[in-house]
Amino acid sequence: MTLIVGGAYQNKRAFAMERFGLVPEDFCDCQVSEPDCSKRVLCHLEQYVLRCVREGRDEAALLDEPSLGGKILIFDDISCGVVPLDAETRAWRERSGRLAAALAQRADEVWRVFFGFGERLK
Repeated sequence: MTLIVGGAYQNKRAFAMERFGLVPEDFCDCQVSEPDCSKRVLCHLEQYVLRCVREGRDEAALLDEPSLGGKILIFDDISCGVVPLDAETRAWRERSGRLAAALAQRADEVWRVFFGFGERLK
């Protein structure tokens, strides 16, 4: 598994497409749907976590998905900046960070993308 993280609008998707030879059909956008592990790439996993927070589900169930091996996961880093005032956004931020950390531990490769440039962390 490969994990790509970075701030919003840092060209993580474009980086993944170029680095791994992907086409748009390879992507599942978790901003608009549940993770579809038949796709090669799951992007916007932080939005999946937000849905889990709102619906009272455990996002960590994704870690039990046997088909995550070989996938490319793209996660917006929402952990920086001012701590949110409302409980839901704080929970989203914390749970997103915990899921990203667990995925990073399991990943074969971890990339951080700044302005479209990738830095391999693992």
